[in-house]
Amino acid sequence: MLMYKISRTIFEILMRILFKLQVEGKENIPSAPYLVVPNHSSLVDPPLIGMVCKKDDIAFLAKEELFTAPIIGIWSRSVGCIEVKRGANSVRSLKTAIKHLENGKSVCIFPEGTRSSDGSLQDAKRGVGFLIAKAGVPVIPVYIQGSQEALPKTGGIKPGTIIRVKVGKPLNPETFLSKDKSKKLDYNNVANIAMEKIAELKDKS
Repeated sequence: MLMYKISRTIFEILMRILFKLQVEGKENIPSAPYLVVPNHSSLVDPPLIGMVCKKDDIAFLAKEELFTAPIIGIWSRSVGCIEVKRGANSVRSLKTAIKHLENGKSVCIFPEGTRSSDGSLQDAKRGVGFLIAKAGVPVIPVYIQGSQEALPKTGGIKPGTIIRVKVGKPLNPETFLSKDKSKKLDYNNVANIAMEKIAELKDKS
C-alpha cells in the first residue's frame, strides 16, 4: 500500500533523528507471511516494528478507539490496520487477521493488548493464543527496550533516548501448541508462552 510505505518512511526518518536506535536479529525475519508478537509500552512501538520489518507491509491490530477519531481513523484504515473491537466482536477482528495471513500478508499483534505504564511485561490476552493456534504461520517474538523512556504513556518525547529492538528467531506455531499440556487446547496458555518468549529475549538483553 502506498500510504503504508509513505508513512513507514516518514516514521523511520523521524525515529532515526529523534532517538538512538539499535536493532538485533533483523536477519531472523522470514519470508511472509508471519506473525510478529512484540511487547508494548509506547506509541513508537508500531513504527519500530514497521521499520524493522520494512521488507514487508505489516497489518497491525489496533484498538477501535483509533478508528473513531476523524483524521487518525482515516489514516489507520489507509495503512491497513485491523480494527480490534472489544467483547464478542474481537473474534471477528482475529479472523480478519487470519485471512490476511492466509493471503500472504504479515500481521503484528501486541500480546499485552495495551501499553505498559512502566515498561514491565504484562499478561498476554487470550486472543493472541487463538491467533497463533489458528494462523499456522511462523511467530516472531520481539522485545523492545527503551521505547517507554523515549515516549512514556504519560509524558512527552525524550530525544536522544536509546531504543533497542531484539528480534527473536522464527518459531513454528507447533512450538507453542506442544507446550500446552492441557487436554483441551487453552488459548490463554498459548498466549502466555508467547510472553515467555519475549521475556527470554529481555533476559538476554
